[in-house]
Amino acid sequence: MKRSFALIGVVVIVFAASGVLFGDDQEKAVKGSKAGALPQNYSKLGLSDDQKKKIREVRAEYNSKIQELEDQIKELRKKEKVAMEDVLTDAQRARLRELVLEKAPGERDKK
Repeated sequence: MKRSFALIGVVVIVFAASGVLFGDDQEKAVKGSKAGALPQNYSKLGLSDDQKKKIREVRAEYNSKIQELEDQIKELRKKEKVAMEDVLTDAQRARLRELVLEKAPGERDKK
């Protein structure tokens, strides 16, 4: 029973530290663009209001699809992480947890 709780604890800690290991930099790049804004240099093309409207609609459609795919990727990365950790021994999991916790404070300072 203690072993099960220890394993659950390791998994919880690893999930909590997963942002450090697998960061969410991709999301920041996509969300960095303003909603409803035209792509770079499009404002210099002399677009009609109708063209601007259509471009914004296209962006909205694709942004939602891209977000769905990013969410799927994020979930797959979590599952991959769990599957990789299932291969490790208890001692290796414990050592991984130590390494992650050692690195976490330094990663926070860089941001």
